[in-house]
Amino acid sequence: MNLKKIYYTVLIVVIVLGFGYLGFDRYFRLPFDQEPVAPIANGQEEKESEFGKFNVLIMGLDGRQGVNDRADTIILASLDGENTKAQLLSIPRDTRVKIKGAWDKINAAYAYGGIELTSKTVSDFLDVEIDRYVVVNFNSLVKLVDEVGGIEVDVPVRMYVPLEGIDLQAGKQHLDGEQVLAYSRFRGTMEGDIGRVKRQQQVITLLLEEILRVQNFTQISQMIPIYKEDVDTDLTIKEMIALARIAPEIMENGIETQVLPGENKKIDGLWFWEPDMEE
Repeated sequence: MNLKKIYYTVLIVVIVLGFGYLGFDRYFRLPFDQEPVAPIANGQEEKESEFGKFNVLIMGLDGRQGVNDRADTIILASLDGENTKAQLLSIPRDTRVKIKGAWDKINAAYAYGGIELTSKTVSDFLDVEIDRYVVVNFNSLVKLVDEVGGIEVDVPVRMYVPLEGIDLQAGKQHLDGEQVLAYSRFRGTMEGDIGRVKRQQQVITLLLEEILRVQNFTQISQMIPIYKEDVDTDLTIKEMIALARIAPEIMENGIETQVLPGENKKIDGLWFWEPDMEE
């Protein structure tokens, strides 16, 4: 069935901002001063866990793991440890960029060259350094939402696409994991895919708020086995702990969410999201 081909990246909110509260070192039986071995993107040297500015590329895949996967969700999370601030820049999957010298949709980079080519494409396109990556699948969102007991969302319109498993009434309501996945996948509003991207950002923020409530800290320990199955990342344990420790201050300062500015444009018979590079 193709009901769950969209993959989502909200798992990062627990990995990056939640594990430190659990004593992550105890779970893995590692002392704080023992650095676990982790893969490093693009051959970069290991960074200290006490960081300043730190960019994490977050991706969700739209197919089964393998060479033909395309990144359905792409978010650049920019974390500022010194000022305890965070920004989430969502890059629409149809964004027109150059991949290996040829114009294409940015979500194709993963199919052509996996995380390495995707990181390089985003880095070249935005002229930023990618420090770490996180790749997740759709199961992470469903399991996470259910583990925290669901979240309350004000659904703006009737969302009904039965072939994709989407059936939500308009109005404020409490959604479980499958319903939140449907809410995050729906594209049938005036904004189309851009509206979908904004709803993904909204869900991330709502989940962060729920996860960081004191009463949910004990629940996070039960989620760890789930994330080990659904996540591919080169973030080290020490980095996760360092990020987790500043989570409350980041939430207090507010997370800034943005969508890459641009417009829908038909080029050579295909629709792209044409970025406004000046803006």
